[in-house]
Amino acid sequence: MAHEKASYGQGEEALEKYSVFSTAHKWCIVAMVSYVAWFSTLTSFIYYPAIHQLAQAFAVSIDKINLTITSYMAVATVAPILLGDAAVVLGRRPVYVLALGLYIGANVAIVLSNSYAALVGLRALQALTISGTFPIAYGVTSFA
Repeated sequence: MAHEKASYGQGEEALEKYSVFSTAHKWCIVAMVSYVAWFSTLTSFIYYPAIHQLAQAFAVSIDKINLTITSYMAVATVAPILLGDAAVVLGRRPVYVLALGLYIGANVAIVLSNSYAALVGLRALQALTISGTFPIAYGVTSFA
């Protein structure tokens, strides 16, 4: 087991902090979690250059495509609360795996979607799954 000494003040005795993971494993976990949390920001902004092409492909106005961005942002504001609470109740790992699986599924479904309504719904699902990984990432990195 890896252990580290942590001192909590001048007069206090140095306490040993034990972990099942070595320091290298901890850094790998933090790197993976941070990498996944980065996808939320990437997913929201990578969409902008393709607005005109999406409007043409779905035969809708640019305002309707902008509505998909608004729906993404609206769901992304609520998702951390929902998935953060789920991670507390069910555990971080199962919620993280479920969120990433649904995120990948939503991305594939967006690529294959042919209707505007499906695009709006799948963008909302995409936001729900990936934006909710932030509180889980905070929880993981606070213990590393």
